[in-house]
Amino acid sequence: MQQHALRTALTLYQRSTIDVETAARTAGVDPARLQRAVDRVGGRTSTPTADVERVPVGAD
Repeated sequence: MQQHALRTALTLYQRSTIDVETAARTAGVDPARLQRAVDRVGGRTSTPTADVERVPVGAD
């Protein structure tokens, strides 16, 4: 489960959805470990969240 959490947090961080501290906390690792993973896979991959149009969603 931790591997899945790390991949999910890494993806969210790369897409600028969450910051590195939040991503690390979500994955259950320290920020330095998450940053090493980011460095291994090539850093952030898209524009910051502020530049992305948000779409409201709801749950039934």
